[in-house]
Amino acid sequence: MPSHHLQASAITRLQFCLQQAEVHFGRRFGNPEVRWDLRGRAAGQVRFPARGRPLMRFNMQLLTSHGDAFIDRTIPHEVAHVVVHHLYGNRVRPHGREWQSVMALFGADASRCHDFDVSHLSARRLLRFPYRCDCREHMLTSIRRNRIAAGQVYHCRICGGRLRPSD
Repeated sequence: MPSHHLQASAITRLQFCLQQAEVHFGRRFGNPEVRWDLRGRAAGQVRFPARGRPLMRFNMQLLTSHGDAFIDRTIPHEVAHVVVHHLYGNRVRPHGREWQSVMALFGADASRCHDFDVSHLSARRLLRFPYRCDCREHMLTSIRRNRIAAGQVYHCRICGGRLRPSD
């Protein structure tokens, strides 16, 4: 099936799931922004900006490779995150009981991770940098390194010490 037909089917499933949740919970969940720009091995993700509507990103390569299986598993998975976020905010676990119950409402498999073949996809490799706390050395990705440079603070889960660049 051509990719534009798969995208249309995915959007139809997304809207159907949202409508099911709205009827079940008696409230509106709005329309998230949808993009098809996710790369790597992840099938989908949702971001919740401080303002505005949620952003749902999907992996077009996996949609094209796995078609209906992608639509049946990934779309409800990400919509369930949107519904749970609207109902509970950040107070619940991402794949906890609340999320699992929404997945049951959708009649979808409540697996945390997909099992699509990703061997043909390239994984993003992040550089890692050494940081120290009071008890040991940690290897942080370039993402966390950049966040620290911007002022964010990270602490060791073991000793509670602040992470600082190794000399």
